[in-house]
Amino acid sequence: MAPDQAGEARKGLIDSVKGKAKEVVGSLSGNDSLTAEGQLEQTQARERKDANAAEAVADAESAQAKARADDAAFEGERRRIVAEADAASAQQSATRQQAAEKQAADQAANAEVTRANEQAEALRKRDQLAADVKAEAEVDAASDDYVDAVAEHQESAADAAAKRDEADRLRAYAHSEEGN
Repeated sequence: MAPDQAGEARKGLIDSVKGKAKEVVGSLSGNDSLTAEGQLEQTQARERKDANAAEAVADAESAQAKARADDAAFEGERRRIVAEADAASAQQSATRQQAAEKQAADQAANAEVTRANEQAEALRKRDQLAADVKAEAEVDAASDDYVDAVAEHQESAADAAAKRDEADRLRAYAHSEEGN
């Protein structure tokens, strides 16, 4: 509970006790004005308590939304790194395959060397293209997850702000009722 929330809670408790005391004294002494004033103070204390509770819920929801957005950002970065590692591994694999095919082609006749090199290059390009397409798709998926998480965080933050505004409104109403 934040210091200002703790202070509000103490003030609400004190106001509630004062209100109850005024209500009892007014009731026992037959002073309807004092009884009504005591009831009003109790009502204002309840409203302040409700406003503090609503603000605490809004703060907790905002923290949860931020944690989810942070988790999604971390997961997106992790997926990007995995996708890049997969692409590098595919590149290394394609390079190893090309070297093996080239060595086999070098041992064959000159005509076979030309044909084998062309075939190896085509396979390498195909594998590289496939690896690039896969990596790009995984990065896109991770980006989409991150964008969704950011949107959810913004929505949760807006909801939390609305709840905080409602809590402020209730608190202001309770304070204005004290003045009446």
